[in-house]
Amino acid sequence: MGDIICTTVNEDFAFDLFSRARYVVLIKDGAVIHREVNPALNFTNKRPVVARRCVELGATMVLAPHGSLCLPSYLILRRAGVRMYVVKPGVAFNNDVEANPVNSWEVIYSSLLAVAERVGEVFGHG
Repeated sequence: MGDIICTTVNEDFAFDLFSRARYVVLIKDGAVIHREVNPALNFTNKRPVVARRCVELGATMVLAPHGSLCLPSYLILRRAGVRMYVVKPGVAFNNDVEANPVNSWEVIYSSLLAVAERVGEVFGHG
């Protein structure tokens, strides 16, 4: 039985940040089995919304575009036993995509990026 992969993409099926992507998709055996408009686009704390949705949809693996796994998102996925990998934003999904296991630097970077995005939104730049 293959993994159920959850990730976020845009119209051209290129990876984009949890906080910016147009769609949340589930992929199994290389085929999209579910696609929905990214629910995070309507929330202030965007990244954790995507992490929760991936868990709700039954994902066993997340391909998180670099900058997507802030600490709350990471903890949501870890507690649910979801395996996490980081992919490069802007790269189109395919079966040969380069994915690296998440590490602490990714979580720190993503958390700082999330704070910067929130500050930008408060001051009207986001």
